[in-house]
Amino acid sequence: MRTLRGNNSYSDLELITMLKRGNIDAFDMLYARHWSAMYQTAFYLLRDQNASMDIVQDIFAWLWEKREQLDIQTVPSYLRTAVRFKVANYIHSGKIREDFYEELSKVTIHPSSGPQELLELNDLKTIIQQAVNGLPDKCREIFLLSRDGQFTNQQIADLLHISVKTVEAQKTIALKRIRAAVEPHLLTILIIPLITYYP
Repeated sequence: MRTLRGNNSYSDLELITMLKRGNIDAFDMLYARHWSAMYQTAFYLLRDQNASMDIVQDIFAWLWEKREQLDIQTVPSYLRTAVRFKVANYIHSGKIREDFYEELSKVTIHPSSGPQELLELNDLKTIIQQAVNGLPDKCREIFLLSRDGQFTNQQIADLLHISVKTVEAQKTIALKRIRAAVEPHLLTILIIPLITYYP
């Protein structure tokens, strides 16, 4: 099997054609070309480095295993769709970190975000804010002190003259309610754009 020349000498579709024939160099080039964008997409959604990298690795392992059956017309769109589907499955499985929804509530809209990202972030921030507004007064106060004020549990306990365990319990209640409000919408936001084939 011949060795391929530089990474940028072949189009994505040329590399896919060679990958279908079992060319490992083509596989390596596709990985080098696309893994970073795939990781960033997963991390943007999950805020978890290890889980995001696992998703990228799983997708490329699937591509190699199913290489002979691949039918891909636009590689970046296909891979982005695969990431979104894997992330949706990951969230649905309940494997996300305990602080995922608290981190999600802190996400800010970056000026460089694309139209789809802006729409998703605005939708999520509205849902999260509605969930926070619906919390009991004390629960909401504690959650906001933690999220916006960056107070530790001990600092909140001292400020409100309550125990640390009470702070922890109220934060748990807040995050459970936010999760219940956000998760169905988050999965919908992830799944609706899936209009191509995916692993």
